Amino acid sequence: MSFTAVYSVNKMVEENADTALYLLAKEKSNELNNYLSGVERGVDTAELYIRENFDKARFINDKEYQKTFTDELAKRCNEIGKVIGNVETIYFRPVIETYGNDTGFFMTAGSKGDFIRVELTDITRYAKTDREHVAWYYEPLESGEPIWLDPYYNKNINVYMISYVIPIYIDGEIMGIIGMDINMAAIHEIVDSIIYKNGYGFLLDDRGDIIYHKDYPGGLTVDRFNNEMRTNVKYLSKEAASKNEIHKGVWNGEEVRLSSANLNNNMILGILIGEKDLMRERTSMIIQMLVIFVIVFIIVVIVFVRVMVLIVNPIRTLTKASTMIARGELNTNVEYESKDEIGALAKSINMMATEIREYFRYMHSQAYTDAMTGVGNKAAYMDEINMLERKIEEGMAEFFVVVFDVNGLKRVNDNLGHEYGDMLIIDSANIIKHVFSAENVYRIGGDEFIVVMENAGEEDISGYIEKFDGEVRTFNKENVRYEHDLAISKGAVAYSESSDSEYKDVFKRADELMYRDKEAFYRGRNDRRKR
Repeated sequence: MSFTAVYSVNKMVEENADTALYLLAKEKSNELNNYLSGVERGVDTAELYIRENFDKARFINDKEYQKTFTDELAKRCNEIGKVIGNVETIYFRPVIETYGNDTGFFMTAGSKGDFIRVELTDITRYAKTDREHVAWYYEPLESGEPIWLDPYYNKNINVYMISYVIPIYIDGEIMGIIGMDINMAAIHEIVDSIIYKNGYGFLLDDRGDIIYHKDYPGGLTVDRFNNEMRTNVKYLSKEAASKNEIHKGVWNGEEVRLSSANLNNNMILGILIGEKDLMRERTSMIIQMLVIFVIVFIIVVIVFVRVMVLIVNPIRTLTKASTMIARGELNTNVEYESKDEIGALAKSINMMATEIREYFRYMHSQAYTDAMTGVGNKAAYMDEINMLERKIEEGMAEFFVVVFDVNGLKRVNDNLGHEYGDMLIIDSANIIKHVFSAENVYRIGGDEFIVVMENAGEEDISGYIEKFDGEVRTFNKENVRYEHDLAISKGAVAYSESSDSEYKDVFKRADELMYRDKEAFYRGRNDRRKR
């Protein structure tokens, strides 16, 4: 019985450790990629303004136009940089062969959050290969497309950084470059936040060189790797990272597990956790169970004849409970209390079931919760639909559905940026959660939410909708985030046994009501955009 339980526990802990490591790599790579994507969107916005407003002839011949255009672009870039955060510099340089070496601007982050224009770098002073001074200018021009530069030490401002730069083409002719520099310290801060059972994160480039690692502050190139590191580097390539696999290896003489994920700027995020740290709980549980097994075994052998009747029934109870736990029935509880060794074993098994149950609850939360809003994700929603379908078939269904869609999200994204769009989605989700409780709310799209309220019918809908409308009005009275009121279109219907044969019939009616509500909203504002 004990060895069966040890085998089952070992197998479950092994699988869950891999899942936890994978989710950690996914979470942190998403955090980094969201930030890098924000940088890309910011530079894209500035580049679009240049292409739509630049007049080559006037820029060359009219100094007043040149100054006005450059000042307006710098003002817009200043606002973009403040929204993104952790931006070190922003710059715009027309190609010097056409527009001269004294056009454009170069702004550095000030102490109060604004960006300050400083003297332009004299590009002609440096060779094209002088990466520490002019990589930000020549590498994008040579690439001919938007590019993330590999980390480098910029001697113009003495900062270790990465850069995202776009070469600007107008009517097929190269006009110049627009870009942002990000202090690598901001990236390191996110990597340093990776804390899981004494594990840690590190960064590599697409050649396999270590860029950032706690043991190698200055980085380490592949040709300087020791044998163990060379063996493991194949698990940290871009191809391996795209497979979302967990690998076992040896690092500095210690058995470890490795996970990796690709980043938008061609870097690779690696996560390394010692096998000893990762499996400490498993080892403790196994040792505890084996010790208890030995104690019980010795006692049973010594007093077998005298206490046979007293031991048979408890052993049967424990055997049944352990088998159920091994099958995954983690709510099993051994209801046996005594001060002898069998009682200790029963308590240990209950503790084991509780710890595994808590671990599974944590993993379930990670898999079924939308990270941005804290409500159920699409996977959780599909499970809810399957359960409702069974209840409908059994004639035991009672529920109503509310479909929500956030109005004006596209306008917020276009005018204020996707960071404000995310805030709009989060604010909307918080209102819906406050009225309907988070466990009943699911996010199934960018700005689409579904509420499924069980044990409630048609007579309950109006009360919930009235409370929801009141929460929206209250939020808009106190709103300081947006230039316009928050508005959420909605449609709510209850399941009817006489007219609804399956869940999608209820959803379809609610969805139609929501779109009618959305059409009425935009019709009243003479705005045909539906997002």
